[in-house]
Amino acid sequence: MDKIQKKEFVKKTTETLNDIGLLVITHYSGLKTSETDELRLKLRETGGAFQITKNSLMQLVLKENKNKELKDLFKGPIAIAYSKDEVSAAKIAVNFSKEHDKLIILGGLMGNEFLEKKDVLEISMLPSLDEIRAKLVSLIQTPARNIAFALQFAATKLTRVFNEYSKLDVPDKMTGKTSSNGEKTPESKLEEKAKKT
Repeated sequence: MDKIQKKEFVKKTTETLNDIGLLVITHYSGLKTSETDELRLKLRETGGAFQITKNSLMQLVLKENKNKELKDLFKGPIAIAYSKDEVSAAKIAVNFSKEHDKLIILGGLMGNEFLEKKDVLEISMLPSLDEIRAKLVSLIQTPARNIAFALQFAATKLTRVFNEYSKLDVPDKMTGKTSSNGEKTPESKLEEKAKKT
């Protein structure tokens, strides 16, 4: 890398780190190219990335961060995993490290806050944003389904009641009309008597 490329790398990486939710710092010595490609693909699916870094350039990228522990992590073969949200990078990197023991989680960064390895492991156990959304949708849909069922049940029951009521021979008190069997209602009979007198 020449001087211009280094400057461009520092600028681009600084911009990227300002726009992410979580940075996971890993030691990757011994990982095969196919394995790093697999990890890259998993992170890319969530809008993240896995990038092998040059430690001296990362020191320049992180010069604004005063945390000595963070800067001390950048020794040896280091790669960073990051994601837009605050969970995916940790979840993917930690799960990958369980299957591939050559990937070692060292720590991380959330905003300007340094994360120890244990912090990254704890974050990895949180549900992802997609999992949270799925749970919320399920919680919202369940009451709606129950209400729809109750309304449908009530409407069906009401229809049956009206249907049975229509079969009964009950006089219509309001109009005084004859009942369904052809007989005059009591009101109709009273009206006729009043007309005769």
